[in-house]
Amino acid sequence: MKKTILLTLGLALTLTSCSEDKETTTTENNDNSPLAGIVLSSAPDKPLDIAVLRKTAKPGETVTFIGEVIGSDPVLMDGRAIMIMGDPKKLTACNKKPDDECERPWDVCCDDPDVITASILTVQVVDDAGKPVKAGLRGVGGVKELSTVTVTGEVAKGSNESNMLINATGIFVHPQS
Repeated sequence: MKKTILLTLGLALTLTSCSEDKETTTTENNDNSPLAGIVLSSAPDKPLDIAVLRKTAKPGETVTFIGEVIGSDPVLMDGRAIMIMGDPKKLTACNKKPDDECERPWDVCCDDPDVITASILTVQVVDDAGKPVKAGLRGVGGVKELSTVTVTGEVAKGSNESNMLINATGIFVHPQS
């Protein structure tokens, strides 16, 4: 199960050709951050669920979808604007399972591997060269593990049925209830 999620993250790193520079920064709602402009003040209309998006979207298309920051560790990459999101209508994070003893509440380790593959994707924010911004998404607009987020972006070249990568142009973090 975790292999599928790790393969998705691996594809994101492969498709974006991350450089060897190991700069690690976490963005905490800093207006001077290279990610400050990505935050939307309101949720875009009519977002698709991730599982639906995965069945219909093609590379190069602009999409809007909603999901949660769930998957396997790490769901938020330190030092790079990359996160894993899943469809909470198809996946159940460990925090929603009574008596679950998982170490990470955002893990979806108990779900069927095929359902995980069909219900999870990788989101990244890229720079002008097409590489992930060298700043983490944690804290940007309130992003953290288990956040519900609506994303607008473009399906990245190389995305397919097994692995979907979205180049985000806008994110809206929904208030937690």
